[in-house]
Amino acid sequence: MLQYKSGSLSKIEITQINSILSEIVDIFGDFYITKDRLRLYIKENSHLLYEGVTKGNKVIWGDEGIILVDGYADNYPRKYVKILARNEEDANQLIKLLNWNLNEDIYAKVKKENPILKALQRNGFKFVGDRGKEILLCRKANLRKTFDLPKKEEGDK
Repeated sequence: MLQYKSGSLSKIEITQINSILSEIVDIFGDFYITKDRLRLYIKENSHLLYEGVTKGNKVIWGDEGIILVDGYADNYPRKYVKILARNEEDANQLIKLLNWNLNEDIYAKVKKENPILKALQRNGFKFVGDRGKEILLCRKANLRKTFDLPKKEEGDK
């Protein structure tokens, strides 16, 4: 079961996330946080994930993997999605829950050969720019409009 959280994580939640971090291999090296122009890989610096979530970043985790939305804690104008998943289908499940819970512009930067790229594109992320070996994508806020239901006419059941 996928879980979504922002704020302090319990010891059980940290244990669950640590288990996922140790089980899933980051083959393409896309699961990182940038601090002071340095790439810090989350698997080796998991404390950064926990500190960020406590300060406002968002995290989704489950058997499928982990999504971190970075940028809230440091009040950056751009929010970046970082995904650690076994395969494209698992990434797809994580992104679906992300789309359900976040209605704002979010960005993703992944290696061009990473199969997670296809899952991002299937879930509304569009090409923004080429970054050499990586590609920058953005999913614009889904501004859902609510419509009033038509009023029932007399005699309608």
